[in-house]
Amino acid sequence: MENIQCIFCKKSTDIVAIEEDGYKGKKCPECGLIYVSPRPTRSEIHALYRSSSSKTYFAKCQDVFGTLSTRLVARHHVRIIKTFLQKGSILELGSGTGEFLGEARREGFDVSGIELNPRLSRFINEELSIPCENRPLNSSSFDSKKFDMVYLCDVLSHYHDPLSEFRQINAKLRDGGFVVFETGNGGDIDPRYFRWFMSFQYPDHLFSFSVNNLLDLLSRTGFQPLRVYSFCILPELILWRALNYLMRSRAIRRAKGGGNALSARVVPQNALKRIGTLGCVRYLVRYKLGSLLHGMSKMPQTVIVVGRKRGSGDRSIGL
Repeated sequence: MENIQCIFCKKSTDIVAIEEDGYKGKKCPECGLIYVSPRPTRSEIHALYRSSSSKTYFAKCQDVFGTLSTRLVARHHVRIIKTFLQKGSILELGSGTGEFLGEARREGFDVSGIELNPRLSRFINEELSIPCENRPLNSSSFDSKKFDMVYLCDVLSHYHDPLSEFRQINAKLRDGGFVVFETGNGGDIDPRYFRWFMSFQYPDHLFSFSVNNLLDLLSRTGFQPLRVYSFCILPELILWRALNYLMRSRAIRRAKGGGNALSARVVPQNALKRIGTLGCVRYLVRYKLGSLLHGMSKMPQTVIVVGRKRGSGDRSIGL
């Protein structure tokens, strides 16, 4: 375990915004960044994602890939991407089961992925026939190839050193290339809304950013911010809370009635997401309803941020 400071302000704080499973999320009083400290070391983090016991691990890849709900999300993101890049090469970091890669390939993009979990990486290579490496991004990844776009979804908060990772992303892009990523706005959220989160996934998640943190991250690593899309996720969080309550109540009734003694603990959110119908509802609530409520101040949101490698001469738009 190691102690760290705010990666932007280089200052320590004792202000604890979130505490879960013995880990503390400390909030920088100057920039609003929430960071886990003390936290696992880099080697411990890499071991976590290579393990089949990781919270982000899907045991049956084939049961997840290609479902309607996952493809809806992938299509939504590809539509956003095509407003900035109509053709070319895309590298996805943290490819999971390859839903985005498959959808981007259908739209004519040349796709590649990086996925640290060996079983998922093997699935993408062998079952989807998409090049996927099983090691962290570096200058020699994919034979030193450079890409037109690097894409990552719900990966940023897992990075041990986000500034270093984004400098590496910049180096893997061609001149004028794009970075597109989705993450939460944890650093902006009013603490009264934290109660709606079933889990903050500590220590998988090491950082929670404000939107200003994200723009600062881009600026410090050689990118020009182009666009921020915001989607309020409070209705989604309330939905999962309600479903979790119903499933726990059912488990308790079955146990009291002499059935299988099912656990009354919190139902893992990933387990709910794997249910196809609920996944479609989640897509509609997050990206359709959420887009209508995106301006609600201090509420939990997911944001999709687009940046361009600096030096292309473009100015910021739509921020």
